[in-house]
Amino acid sequence: MKISRLAAATAFSMIYLLAACGSRPDAGVLLREAKARAASAGSCAAVTVSELSFTANGAGHSFRSKTELVYRADPFAVKSAQSSQNDGAAGTGETYTVTEDGRLSFYCKTPSGWQKSDAGDLDTSPAAQIAALRLLDETESQSYVRETETGSRKTHKIELKLKSEVLRGFVENIVTASGMANGSSTAVQALLDGAPAVYGYCYADAETGDPLRLELDAADALNQIFGNIDGSPVKISVSACRTVCDLSTFGSAPAVALPEEAKNASSVQAEG
Repeated sequence: MKISRLAAATAFSMIYLLAACGSRPDAGVLLREAKARAASAGSCAAVTVSELSFTANGAGHSFRSKTELVYRADPFAVKSAQSSQNDGAAGTGETYTVTEDGRLSFYCKTPSGWQKSDAGDLDTSPAAQIAALRLLDETESQSYVRETETGSRKTHKIELKLKSEVLRGFVENIVTASGMANGSSTAVQALLDGAPAVYGYCYADAETGDPLRLELDAADALNQIFGNIDGSPVKISVSACRTVCDLSTFGSAPAVALPEEAKNASSVQAEG
């Protein structure tokens, strides 16, 4: 359900009134507003940077990715440009998902040219398309930190206690790169089940309630996870594990236009 700017302004005026009287803003109210604003976003832009660096028995591994994404809800369209460095191997990618004649089509730029496939019954919600927004849905509890600035905007910094599921991708990378699973299909889940508390931050615009930045820094949590394995021949030491997502242009993101060269893309059968 979309929330009007008048309702949002009224809610945040009450928050400021409480703050002026010496009360701290309610983190639960702020987080619910941030989630509602994200869920009802007609459009927005997101830049997400993720980094993981660790050693396995002294051998270094490093993974870094950056995704620049533009999301539009109606008609649905997403542009995504990706770059990555995975243990020294560099990669780039460019994809579009657009609405054509009432159906969703997925375009992908490959070394041999553009390819097109049917996107099927894709979840078109902002949280499904912008991975970092899922941190808001994986929150177990929250607490207010302080008022600060994000870019040029006044924001409320909210600490999030997160479910261990937010670490799954990082744990999978470590397990795969180190070879420590030994073919086990349950190793990752077992490690997640033993995870300590995981924390992140949401920075919500003090005027509109929009979530402008999401942060996760989990190096300490991963070191505890892998440090608690008894008898493992693989010793893991994590030096960096973080994700930062900056969101902007809520309601005013640029239009997504399919490149001219993509319009002649070869059609391929979608997997699955």
